[in-house]
Amino acid sequence: MLNPPVKPMLLFNKSKPFDSSDYLFEIKWDGYRSIVFIKGTEILLQSRNGKDLTPYFPELSDIYRNIKGSEVILDGEICYLNEQGKPEFKALQGRLFKNYRCGEVSKAVNLIIWDILSCNKKDIYKSPLLERKKILTDKVISQDRLILAPYIEEQGIKLFNQAKSEQLEGIVAKLKTSPYVFKRSQYWYKIKVWQYVEVYIGGYSKERTGLLVGRYYKEKLQYMGKIKLALPAEEEKALFQFLVTIKENSSPFQETKKQSAVYWVKPLVKCQVRYTELTHHQTFRHGYAVKLIFN
Repeated sequence: MLNPPVKPMLLFNKSKPFDSSDYLFEIKWDGYRSIVFIKGTEILLQSRNGKDLTPYFPELSDIYRNIKGSEVILDGEICYLNEQGKPEFKALQGRLFKNYRCGEVSKAVNLIIWDILSCNKKDIYKSPLLERKKILTDKVISQDRLILAPYIEEQGIKLFNQAKSEQLEGIVAKLKTSPYVFKRSQYWYKIKVWQYVEVYIGGYSKERTGLLVGRYYKEKLQYMGKIKLALPAEEEKALFQFLVTIKENSSPFQETKKQSAVYWVKPLVKCQVRYTELTHHQTFRHGYAVKLIFN
């Protein structure tokens, strides 16, 4: 039987949703990925990078009550769900940096489960995904803090449009016959719902790998974080050739975190940013500069 740490199966990006009878489709849950080891009443929550998350989520300590079987290994996501049942990553931010080992948890989380790797001391990760789903449904009681991730077959475009209308992060497409592999695999795809906004460039990293950007609010430039570059090569080259000519000695933003290895510039150039959501600090999550804006 598998022993911790276990590397989770990761997904490739796909730009557009699709329909296929060979795939099933799930909502992309926005939280902390977790491989879950349950042995009797013992629980271990392992992060994507092998860290022990168990002490930080005491409200999940009794999920063993939802399991039919002696030992199982599950795959899923630790999420905070709001009153509408939607995941809010903002509510999780900082959770791992605070001491939740004692005291009351103000915002209890749920564990969303979508796969089972071992059951009753027997590894089943080589079995086709649909077979594992059937075993998962049989062995896990979906209630209280433990929730089975719903899925649909064939209709990826329909689910993507639903995710977009509900402002969710995106969807996941999984080949029905896929085994579970402990690496990134094209058996599984993630298709993100992107948002777009125009911002001003106020600086760039000395390695020229990122831009520091913001928007004006009451005539003051509000910092919205450092974003990556996803511009055409010629456009990126021309951008940095111009930014070099408008360097400043100080930050043009009203407030920024302490920055090192950056050059500040006059906020004369705008770009379009593609991102998934804003953090509670109003900075971009998964932000990319995709187009320069010329007024």
